[in-house]
Amino acid sequence: MDNSFIALGLMSGTSLDGIDASIIKSDGHHNLEIIDNKYFRYPKDFKSKLYSFIQNISKKSDINENIDIYKSLERDLTLYHSKISKNIINDNNCKIQLIGFHGQTIIHKPKDGYSIQMGDANLLSQELKKKVIYNFRANDIKNNGEGAPLAPVYHRLLIKKFHINNPTLFLNIGGISNYTYCFKDKIKAKDVGPGNVLMDEYLKKTKGINYDNNGEIASLGNINQDIINQFYEHEFYNTEEKHSYDRKEFDFGFVKGLGFEDAVATLTYFTALIISKNIKKDFNNELDIILCGGGRKNVTLIKHLKKLLKYNIQLIDKFNINGDFIESQAFAYLSIRSYLKKTISYPSTTNVRAPATGGEIKINY
Repeated sequence: MDNSFIALGLMSGTSLDGIDASIIKSDGHHNLEIIDNKYFRYPKDFKSKLYSFIQNISKKSDINENIDIYKSLERDLTLYHSKISKNIINDNNCKIQLIGFHGQTIIHKPKDGYSIQMGDANLLSQELKKKVIYNFRANDIKNNGEGAPLAPVYHRLLIKKFHINNPTLFLNIGGISNYTYCFKDKIKAKDVGPGNVLMDEYLKKTKGINYDNNGEIASLGNINQDIINQFYEHEFYNTEEKHSYDRKEFDFGFVKGLGFEDAVATLTYFTALIISKNIKKDFNNELDIILCGGGRKNVTLIKHLKKLLKYNIQLIDKFNINGDFIESQAFAYLSIRSYLKKTISYPSTTNVRAPATGGEIKINY
């Protein structure tokens, strides 16, 4: 008897570039079949409005004070999610049973008891005539967790799918970098510092460029070691054990005054240094590292990481999986686990008090 579900996962990351959508088939436990992936780029005008709104939000009350703008953006964002969902569903001859809807993170402050993801699950359910699972982080935060990272249970499934028996670290480099460590029955996860956020923010603010394609700009500049040495031991990067960050905690201001290419080179190396420092702090044994997320395409960043870590590092794409869609696949998988009331976070992944379920269901059709 097949106890599997066919689920659609939707993810819009901190880069604000668009929406990743993935259809998978799984029983929420051992089985996994990846059916399709699709990407939708946000229109430039919408992306600009969304970015501007997020930049001006520093606490929950800021949203309430700008609720009309929030609701308008949320409606547009939800309709874009509906559009890509209809496209990928129409392209595949399969019946979607669940939709995992992450939404767009506006602000993440678990210590203050909240993490807000923009997205109207009620409207999405109405549009698609499907069961929508959303608000994945709330129960974890309610139980003393940080609500992130949530992909580790999916990483653990991929380890089994790849038949990997060595101690392995999934390193996801998105806006923020996080890892999942899997070995036998052990799973551990946390954010390990900036990912693309410092480089991307600098490029947007100074040149209106979204990202450093393949790390080409960084490869042309010189790394300013004096600045690196000064800020490497900055108190922010030596805070207490922390499982998740908000992207606004990262500031590229320390490279102001450097030439453009030197600033990008310095930020890129600094990012690799922080990631490697935090990984080496947690692990002193031999590890295999599997890279996923958009940052894996930054050749200069990865060159620095390989030199600093000296571990066996390979792209997840080597396992015949597109590394751009791991998180959207993860939220499809989380929707199934949520629907089945299975655990989605653990003390060792989010610092939650005890293994926790999560997610809410919305049915509006």
